[in-house]
Amino acid sequence: MPQTLQHALNGRPQPTAVEIFTHGTRLLKSAGPSDLRIVVAGSSTIDMVARAVAVATALEGRTSEIIISPFGAWQQEALDPMSSLRRGGADILVLVNDWRDLVTPMRLDATLDEVRTAVAAKVKSFRVVWDALVTTGVRVIQHLPAEPLARYAGIAERRLPASPLSQMRLAIDALLDAGPEIIFLDMAGLVVDPRAWYGAKLTFGQQALPEYVARMRGALRTATSRAKKVLALDLDNTLWGGVIGDDGVSGIKLGPETPTGSAFTAFQAYVKALAARGIILAVCSKNEPEIAETGLSHPHSLLQRSDFAAFECSWSDKAGGLRRIAQALNVGIDSIVFADDNPVECALVREMLPEVAVVELGGDPAVFIEKLDAGCWFDSQGLSREDFARGALYQARAEASAAQASSGDLGSFLASLDMKGVARPAQADELARVAQLEGKTNQFNLTTRRYDQAQVAAFAERDDAVVLVGYLADKFGDHGLVSTVIGVKDGDALSIESWLMSCRVFSRTFEHYVMREILVTAGRLGARRVVGRYERTSKNDVVADLYDRLGFKRIGEDVWERAVDRDATDLETCITAR
Repeated sequence: MPQTLQHALNGRPQPTAVEIFTHGTRLLKSAGPSDLRIVVAGSSTIDMVARAVAVATALEGRTSEIIISPFGAWQQEALDPMSSLRRGGADILVLVNDWRDLVTPMRLDATLDEVRTAVAAKVKSFRVVWDALVTTGVRVIQHLPAEPLARYAGIAERRLPASPLSQMRLAIDALLDAGPEIIFLDMAGLVVDPRAWYGAKLTFGQQALPEYVARMRGALRTATSRAKKVLALDLDNTLWGGVIGDDGVSGIKLGPETPTGSAFTAFQAYVKALAARGIILAVCSKNEPEIAETGLSHPHSLLQRSDFAAFECSWSDKAGGLRRIAQALNVGIDSIVFADDNPVECALVREMLPEVAVVELGGDPAVFIEKLDAGCWFDSQGLSREDFARGALYQARAEASAAQASSGDLGSFLASLDMKGVARPAQADELARVAQLEGKTNQFNLTTRRYDQAQVAAFAERDDAVVLVGYLADKFGDHGLVSTVIGVKDGDALSIESWLMSCRVFSRTFEHYVMREILVTAGRLGARRVVGRYERTSKNDVVADLYDRLGFKRIGEDVWERAVDRDATDLETCITAR
């Protein structure tokens, strides 16, 4: 059914409301095997939402079993240990709530402190539900309700603490603070249909279904750790107007002199803003590389060559170019979003690389931002310091790769990088980044257990457990926090529950450096051996033989051990402590 739905769209970015209803109904009735078990529950009618969730899941290339909870029973289902939700082994729970679930009827002259107390009580009721579920391993996607529409007294409502508008704004901030491990789906801006609410208790109108599906797809990517990381862009008539090879730098349309040039400049500003938020930029263009780069030297070009971590310019097909970009950046092909103005190029990539998200920009640069933004491709639940520095980090990686290509000996090359490392127990302000890596790292991930921030914090507080973090820098730049380890003492062993490493620092001997710290930590905890497990996924083959390479002995199916007191000189590393 996912492929059937993709073909039905025939290249269109989103299904229509009618298609969502039709295909969603079929998906709900399908009885085949499924990748995900998703429960939809809430305080309002959720049948329409369940159809949209089914369609969103299918468009993400997954099959799902959708279970619809009884009307209004979201709290009971979550809190009752014998409910179908708690006993059914759900992977994801979608909680559908409305602003009425967060607003308390109050005197209009209530004080701000009284309002905050009422809001805190509402938020606590949500936290109780979340706590009952996250401990079971269910990922919660929580609707973040839109503000009420009634204006009442206009601007006065913003200044009145007890108004529904003011209560909602306080409640939204409090919900976000209270649920760092919750995936929030922002409902702001979706069309609300009063007839749909009063007639069927629907929280938004059917005309908003296409936009809701796009937002749900973003939330599902977060829940299933399939984030989009790379934006690959064409150049001609995408980042500027015209063809650089024909028109030259002075002839392309870019800058404030014309409406078209202004639109292209605005799109470049949007792309640059995505890069500032951690999205990796790449070029995939049919051009001569030297000529293509000259377009970025235009006086009104906001993007420079250094903004792009990969620059794939050739006359071969763009599907091949995208494959080379994925290989150069060491990311999965399914983590790429490709944007191009040319419908033929877009169709080719859709056909040859269905895993790649394709955004067909068309011919009007005034709507490029709207078209790319509408897909919610890069939705994130939070940003870290490493996200803000990612562009520079990948540029440093590209420089290091170029240096390696010119070096005749890997050992000499690694030594020349002057790498400095840190591996130590995590501090409180690093736990959010640890959880972020848990949620998004797929390749160097030994067990793929996906611990959230609350679970990571619980490990860090235990006397019989440890959370380690690893930092790496080299002569090209500081890569930041790039590795995490969660270990638990079990008898005479320290069991590695989770070990992750960023793809940016593969093949640097950093795994040897981190393992040395794991052995030291195990000894400090009184363990005599370290036990590691490898749980295979479709993306972590790169670490299938890691424990063998680190001198461990296999003691069972996908289980290895290494003695703590064994000489660690075999763990050779080119990294020194900083």
